Amino acid sequence: MILPSFPRTAILSLAVLSSAIVGAQDAYLTNAYVPTFVKAGTDIPIAVRVRNYAIAQLVTFRVDWKWNNGTVQTGFSQTTTGISGNQYWPYEHQVPFNVPQGSGLLKVWVAGVGETNFANDTLTFRVTALNQWATKSILLEAWTATWCSQCPPANTTGNALNNDPRIVVAKHHAEDQFSSGSSTAFFAPYGVDFTPAGVIDQREYDAYTPNAATTLWGTEIELRKQGVSPVELGLEANFNALDRKLTVDMSATYTYGLPGTHAFNVFILEDGIAADQMSGPANYLHNQVVRDVLTGVQGDASVIPTTPVAGTSYSKSWNFIVPQDWVAQNIRVVGFVSHRQNGLTSTLNVRSTASLVVGVDEIESQLGGLRVYPNPSTNELWMLWPDVKGNTSLQVFALDGREVLSQSVVLNGEALAVADWETVLPGAYLLQVQQGDRTLRVQVVKE
Repeated sequence: MILPSFPRTAILSLAVLSSAIVGAQDAYLTNAYVPTFVKAGTDIPIAVRVRNYAIAQLVTFRVDWKWNNGTVQTGFSQTTTGISGNQYWPYEHQVPFNVPQGSGLLKVWVAGVGETNFANDTLTFRVTALNQWATKSILLEAWTATWCSQCPPANTTGNALNNDPRIVVAKHHAEDQFSSGSSTAFFAPYGVDFTPAGVIDQREYDAYTPNAATTLWGTEIELRKQGVSPVELGLEANFNALDRKLTVDMSATYTYGLPGTHAFNVFILEDGIAADQMSGPANYLHNQVVRDVLTGVQGDASVIPTTPVAGTSYSKSWNFIVPQDWVAQNIRVVGFVSHRQNGLTSTLNVRSTASLVVGVDEIESQLGGLRVYPNPSTNELWMLWPDVKGNTSLQVFALDGREVLSQSVVLNGEALAVADWETVLPGAYLLQVQQGDRTLRVQVVKE
């Protein structure tokens, strides 16, 4: 039975997070989250659920909180008809959390009448309040594999989340054809031995537990989007089609001098890779695949000082030769800054580039003369494959592998409009043409 809830303010929603559950023999708290970085001088409600491990009913209790070694904010006494088992009572403290700029620990605990064990009554949040801040984006790293029968739903979740401009998804592959040594080494410190798995912001100083609860990933990320960041990132990727050299330029401008080790991290991702997937449909498309990690397991800490200067920008560049079997126009770059302190790591902020800009001549070379234009397009999409004539199969797939269009066309060396393109919803797709043993694919975008 779930007891009636109190009204909640809308300043900061708090939801179920497996990593935030701390229990005691009697009363304990769940369903609380406070972002790592918050706006200074802003009210943040302290809202939790009070539960009870004991068989005996918990009738009267209160919730208190304290910032660092400051004054204890004593909550009001709540009397209920009794809580035990799966029951809970929602409780919002009458004094919101509101502090000036600075770092510290927020402790929230329950005090129940008749409480016998006080060892695990407390939730602790590491928080930094900022006078100046940047918009926070969230990094979701997934652990997946083509041999994993449970991974397609997780991949679909990741694809959907990645459409949010403030969410960056990167999928590391476990022991399959898309695995790389640098990707596997980067993910290894998370200690994950199951697929699928999700990790948010590099475990948030070990406060986040990697999990397979894909239906909760979106909820967990939405909570974190309510926080802010002490660093604004700049990220550019330039590709030379002649020598296939990729140059990555990344900058970090700090709003607050947070002490610790700060490191740049750069992932190379590829989208739209058609390959088999256990429990997935034919022509399954793999997206956000981490092809390489340019900066190693610990990132590149050679540029940003241990105490960055607020208002100062730090930058670095990297070069990378894109392998011939990677489709250049499906390559993206993800950059993020990690912060390490007392052996714990978290992501301060993350950005992703758009797919690499590749010249028309390069696209035609890669695709055997096939041209698809305009790309991006609106209600018309044209294709030209001048050196191929005769009956040809044309298909359009969504990035989750669903077939959107399927047509048989006759090529005669002239441009051909893709029929029914106006019925396709806006988004990214893979156009595939096949004649005999020749199959070519290109990613297209409908605006």
